[in-house]
Amino acid sequence: MCDLTITKNQAGGFIQVGRANGSLNLARAIGDAEFKLNKTLPVEKQIVTANPDINIVELCDDDEFLVLACDGIWDCVSSQQLVDYVREQLNSETKLSAICERVFDRCLAPTAGGEGCDNMTMILVQFKKPVGSGTSLSSSPIDGTR
Repeated sequence: MCDLTITKNQAGGFIQVGRANGSLNLARAIGDAEFKLNKTLPVEKQIVTANPDINIVELCDDDEFLVLACDGIWDCVSSQQLVDYVREQLNSETKLSAICERVFDRCLAPTAGGEGCDNMTMILVQFKKPVGSGTSLSSSPIDGTR
């Protein structure tokens, strides 16, 4: 989120209270055409863009899962809170969609208006640990016969 009160970009857009043109909270790949109308600028220079920031991170053996979520989740919980919650849920639940539903229930506002009223999307990916070093596909028959 931007801490600046107002910042203008080349396309004439501005950030006000952390929102594009004071209304849109995030950049979207599809939709919000009114923020992408400047035909003299390339797509990455429009008021909002689907041009992503890409970070490459090498996975470690102790990485357990990955959460991809929209601002409807991140507005309600911190990264660490979500990691702790998902890790706790994985101890007793194997169905990843059930864990996502529990996160939604936890973030959902009890009444209309304010935090927890935004749309919520979450993808939970659980990393499987490699099979023990003594096992290989070639030593185990697939059909149960030798």
